[in-house]
Amino acid sequence: MTDAPQVIVVGSGPAGVSAAWPMVRAGMNVLMLDASNGEAAATPQSRPISEFRSDPQRWKDQFGVDLSALATIDDVSPKLSTSQARATLAGYGAQLGLVTSDFFAAGSLGRGGLSKVWGALAVPFDRDDLAGFPGAEDMDVSYRAVCRRIGVSGGPDCDAAAVVHAPSRALLTNYRRRAASPLTLYPAPNAVLDAHLDDRQACSQCGLCLYGCSRGSIYDSGRDVPALQRYANFSYRPGHVVQALDRDGAGHRIMVDVAGRRKYLRAPTVVLAAGTIATTDLVLRRLRLTDLPVRLLSNPAAAVAFVMPAYVGSDFSDRAFGLGQLFYRWRADDIDAAGVIYGADTLPLAQLAARMPVARPFALRLARALAPALLMTTCYVPGALSESTLRVEAIGGTRRVVIDGATTTAASAALRASIRSLKRAFLRLGAIAVPGSTTLLQPGADAHYAGTIPMRGAGPIATSAHGELKDCDNLFVADGASLPALPAAHPTLTIMANADRIGREIVRRRQSQAEPDRADMRELAS
Repeated sequence: MTDAPQVIVVGSGPAGVSAAWPMVRAGMNVLMLDASNGEAAATPQSRPISEFRSDPQRWKDQFGVDLSALATIDDVSPKLSTSQARATLAGYGAQLGLVTSDFFAAGSLGRGGLSKVWGALAVPFDRDDLAGFPGAEDMDVSYRAVCRRIGVSGGPDCDAAAVVHAPSRALLTNYRRRAASPLTLYPAPNAVLDAHLDDRQACSQCGLCLYGCSRGSIYDSGRDVPALQRYANFSYRPGHVVQALDRDGAGHRIMVDVAGRRKYLRAPTVVLAAGTIATTDLVLRRLRLTDLPVRLLSNPAAAVAFVMPAYVGSDFSDRAFGLGQLFYRWRADDIDAAGVIYGADTLPLAQLAARMPVARPFALRLARALAPALLMTTCYVPGALSESTLRVEAIGGTRRVVIDGATTTAASAALRASIRSLKRAFLRLGAIAVPGSTTLLQPGADAHYAGTIPMRGAGPIATSAHGELKDCDNLFVADGASLPALPAAHPTLTIMANADRIGREIVRRRQSQAEPDRADMRELAS
């Protein structure tokens, strides 16, 4: 491609590649900048989970050679405590100068961003979730385009037999026999292949999803980068850490750090997709709005364990799946909650034992007996109940990104009410809540961050219906920062679809601008 890109995309996470695809396919010259060192992550070892369970050295994968994961065992999701996850998250806070108070902030500088360690849940927002959402009428097209590209299995129409985890399958079977609102329960729609797609293989149900997928079955946006590079009009530059944005005539100038050296790049259009926290940092500094707190939405979250008594003491299966088994949504007049049900058969027993309300020696034995029967369940309520803020502080020649979390009374009450309702409903389906297992997680533990630069929002950093920053023509925000709301349902697929929608709008504008030019050329030729 030429040295003068038409569009610069900042970030190679799910939003970045989703925005890039429609522009690249339309023939636009697109340059993607990434803080990654450019090296693809090491391919994890492929082996059955039965072999992994019997390996005396498995603790290195689970907790790290330095046992660093043990320090956070009670504080984070199991998917964020593996060696792969720690490598994915490394350096993020230091790069941003991130300071947090009562808030868990996760991010990645690597290729593919947090999609290296995401839960892969690909559930769309429904009509109620999208009410008032700019461009809601266009989202179906983008949802379909993204789902075709990433591959999604499971969903409401999926047969219960496809659920690998036996206790989860039994719960779903019982639900379908006596389904009643306001609970909706179905096989989790995951961005995991059940058939080969391009260079990715179908899931083999090895059960080691949390430690990395050797077959590429789990979608990782980092794998899209080589696919995009097959197009001559796409270029990828790793090791480019974006430091600042500024106006450059009718376009934009980006200052990047490349191995400690300052460099400037220019383009008529810029798409920010570095993740909500990093993108908000860039926009606040672009508008010189230091010390301005902006609201940072996240889903207040809780976790609770259920046991299916018929499976207590069962042998572990050689077939397993380490991501979400079932997705549920609970809607009633006073409750709006969603969550995922996981099997405990793929989790380290030490992590289960740490959450048992008994002494540790007995907890380990109890965890071994209960693990084949456990349903580890998350619960999320709408981000409107969160009250965290993000601001940029400039002190001397340095800057800090400061996030202040807050656990609101309303959020805690909504979570507890949702868990109570879930316990009653699941008991009728044969699942008993484990006493003492309910945990309210700290703000940000969901890693669902959104709403700082909302589409059609108010205030100094709102964007248009297509994520274009107010008073900054052709500077688009395509990640979670531009979502105007954060429903209880997981947002990643919607972030990707919205980024696709924004990419399509940029193409539409480009084509509409080209039409008068072609008309002028025809007139001159005549």
